[in-house]
Amino acid sequence: MNQEFIHLDPDNVSHELLIAICDAADVIACECPGYLARLLRQVQSFRTYTLRCIEQFPEDTETHEWLSDRAMEAEKLLARTMIDLMNREGLIDDQNQVMLSKLSARAREIAMTQLGG
Repeated sequence: MNQEFIHLDPDNVSHELLIAICDAADVIACECPGYLARLLRQVQSFRTYTLRCIEQFPEDTETHEWLSDRAMEAEKLLARTMIDLMNREGLIDDQNQVMLSKLSARAREIAMTQLGG
């Protein structure tokens, strides 16, 4: 993905944004934003899976709705944590855009520092 900025909706973190964050932070360095994005994608996938289980196993609807609700809680916590981290690191601008190029440059700078360069 070659975008420099991507809009952030704190209430609905898109798969596009999560993939872009993973790509931009994909350097051997501090991978916290990318790691959080990968965890968030996994939780979103699990939540989708639990909702599909309701269709396949209607007798277990209550359990799968409970799992989906818990996954949604985890999703909101991870999204808020990732957004707060990126705000702390100055990676979100005044228009609520994630500055992917800055995230990528930051990750590369950390990697070069760790390598002594």
